[in-house]
Amino acid sequence: MKKGPKLTNDPVSGDTVPDPAPSLPPVLLTKRTPVAPPDPKAPREKICAECAMLFKVEPGQKFYLCPDCYRRSFSYKRKGGNDAARILTRITCATCGTQEYLPFVPDDPDKSLCRACFAKERPEPKAPPRHPHR
Repeated sequence: MKKGPKLTNDPVSGDTVPDPAPSLPPVLLTKRTPVAPPDPKAPREKICAECAMLFKVEPGQKFYLCPDCYRRSFSYKRKGGNDAARILTRITCATCGTQEYLPFVPDDPDKSLCRACFAKERPEPKAPPRHPHR
C-alpha cells in the first residue's frame, strides 16, 4: 500500500489539504582534494593472488604472484623440479662428426646435429606480424 502525503482538513473551507513537507536540512557538498596520479617510474604495490601478501612490482612488470609463490609454482611446472635427474643422449653430429650429449632423445640419432651445426642450419625466425591498426 502506498503512503501519500498526510492530509488534514482545512477548518475554513472544509477541504482536505496536504500537510506541508517537513523542511530538511540543506545538503553540503564538499570537493575532494585532488590526488596526484601515481608516478609511472615508481614501483607499485600489489597483493599476491595466492598468499595475499603485499609485494612491489617494478614498472613494466605484470606479476600477480609474489616472488616466493612465483618461484614455487615455476619449480612445479618443470618436470621433476631441481632434484630430478636429467637424461642425456650421446650423439655423433651428422655434419661435422663431433660427439656431444643432448638433453633429449632425438627422433633419428643418425641424423642428429651438434649445437653448433644446428645453430648454423636453423632458419631465421619469422618477424612477428604487424597489426594493421598500429
